[in-house]
Amino acid sequence: MSTHIFLKKTLRLIISMLLFTFILYGLLYLSTGDPALSVLRKLGVQTLSPEVIIETRTKLGIEGNFFDQYVHWLLNTLRGDLGHSFMNNLPVKTLLLEKFFVTFRLMSSSFILCIVLSLLIGGVIGNSSSYQWTKQIFSILLSFPIYWLAILAIFIFGVQLNWFPFVGSRSIRHLILPVLVISFAEGSYLTKMVSDLVATVAKSERQVLAKFRGIKWYYRYYYQLNELFVALISLYGTSLVHLFGSCVMIEIIFSISGFGKLLMDAISTRDYPVIQGITLVVACGTFILNYLIDLAIQKVDSRVVINQGGKE
Repeated sequence: MSTHIFLKKTLRLIISMLLFTFILYGLLYLSTGDPALSVLRKLGVQTLSPEVIIETRTKLGIEGNFFDQYVHWLLNTLRGDLGHSFMNNLPVKTLLLEKFFVTFRLMSSSFILCIVLSLLIGGVIGNSSSYQWTKQIFSILLSFPIYWLAILAIFIFGVQLNWFPFVGSRSIRHLILPVLVISFAEGSYLTKMVSDLVATVAKSERQVLAKFRGIKWYYRYYYQLNELFVALISLYGTSLVHLFGSCVMIEIIFSISGFGKLLMDAISTRDYPVIQGITLVVACGTFILNYLIDLAIQKVDSRVVINQGGKE
């Protein structure tokens, strides 16, 4: 990969992130309701005079015109200061770090399970013509929303069979059912995509010849994955981004105190610093992940670099 392409993509990443911060702060600035009033009501202040409201807005850092507020917030964010929660006055960074590990544990467990199941089941389906009918089943499963699957899993495995707890995240057992629901929903999509990719490669002349010569299936599957490496990087990278949305919904349904539940609580109480902090962390993580995936694809497949004017 040439230095020109690397710098071009890095500059695009920085501009995209700065533009997103501007849009994020602008949307919250234009939203209805005054956070200062919510804070004063929570503190039990009875007399809401204009002087008290202005003083409170100044303490919260939301007094003044839009550009002054945005520049002040952006500079603090670049220093790692995401502000303080309006509701409990705790640093937003502390709240995010506390909830991050809960969401990360849920996402990482689900993602690893999705990768393993999709590669195993997708490889079997893609290499066997007798199992092609199972793709229709996966297509049907993809039509069910994840919240419906979660409610069904709670009713069957949590209420009727009483196998797993389904409220909170106090132990590993509490995460089994949420992880299974996410893996089932996201894994169905990944399995279908992997099986389609493998089936395409399995029909190539090289693979047909290898099968005719009696080469064992796991050797053939290894080389199939090598040929599909670039496509799999893109597939699993996109899936990881999509997985966060699933985790937010699952955290709300199973009352797991992670990013998703924290975000919904912040929205209901108009806790702007927390909303901005979570949205900013998730968006920047998405931008950086896509940036790294793009660089990895161009590093692995030199044809992408050549098509963009680079040199091998």
